[in-house]
Amino acid sequence: MLRTYKPLDSHDIFIYQQHVEHLICNVWCSAEAGIKCQDLLTEEFEKIYLKRAWIKEDVDEIYELCKPLTKAERADIKEAFVINNDIDSLCEGKEKPRELYTLAAVVASKMKPLLVKFYNDLIGANEKLSYYNDLIIHNGDFKFCLCCGIVPVESAESHYREDNDHYLPKAEYPFSSVNFKNLPPLCGKCNKKCKSTNNPFENGRKSFYAFKPLENEFEITVSIKAAGATSYLALKQSEVVLNFNNNPDKVATWAWLFQIDSRYNEEIRQFSKTELRILANRFKRNDERKKGETYEQILKDALDDYEIDKYDDRKFLKRSFLREMLNKPDWMGVYDQLLAL
Repeated sequence: MLRTYKPLDSHDIFIYQQHVEHLICNVWCSAEAGIKCQDLLTEEFEKIYLKRAWIKEDVDEIYELCKPLTKAERADIKEAFVINNDIDSLCEGKEKPRELYTLAAVVASKMKPLLVKFYNDLIGANEKLSYYNDLIIHNGDFKFCLCCGIVPVESAESHYREDNDHYLPKAEYPFSSVNFKNLPPLCGKCNKKCKSTNNPFENGRKSFYAFKPLENEFEITVSIKAAGATSYLALKQSEVVLNFNNNPDKVATWAWLFQIDSRYNEEIRQFSKTELRILANRFKRNDERKKGETYEQILKDALDDYEIDKYDDRKFLKRSFLREMLNKPDWMGVYDQLLAL
């Protein structure tokens, strides 16, 4: 994550995860002959259970299938629920998520489809929008995706919201399906086109947690490979090199999940020509007004300007590009071409 969310301490939407925890740990894992499923339900969940026939039917069926479970199988399910919802520990590599194949067959065959349906059909669109708006307001109404920083996102004043990304994919970790601590809002490109169903913890990966402050504020270094053929007006993908200052293991996961290197590389190559033209005009005005400012002074002024609201309009990348221009005074060789465009 380029930036992270300050989590909401409380919201009505968190009640659904409480219902799921109760259902799994205190109802299904306590199933036994002679005790009716409904008798174990909390008063609040019983209202949902009685109001929706599809929930009652599935909850009762799973309850019956859980009756033969051994004590060890029940303990495994409870442990998996706790561990797979401790997202922070998973991101830090302190725990490994419990996989479906390690649990009793009823989890994958019956619990998973119902828990996924809870997210899709039980939680209403207005509830998800309310949570999104409250979270955005709580965080100062971000204008760009916190994950990539380059795609605009819906404001709290909009009637729409961004995607809720199941960081632990619900297909593999259904116990986290309605846990909004596992559901950071991301832009559609990050969520659907880049991450999709990729598992951030495969092969023991470590990861940034979307609801935990970063260890360091991101500083991205842009280097342009020195080559005789390099044209700052038409940079090639291979000529732009990116480096990141944060935890390398977590950066590697972030970059892999969201295709950060290729997306940032493309953004830099797209705006580089415009940024250089703006600088060329500043140099031209400086000469015309006989201000006598140096190349370095004009560039540093531009860097200072981009420090203001640096996460708006890709300024965090533009600053990195301009810092590299301080090391490339030879770009002035295309000065006349820039002013002629």
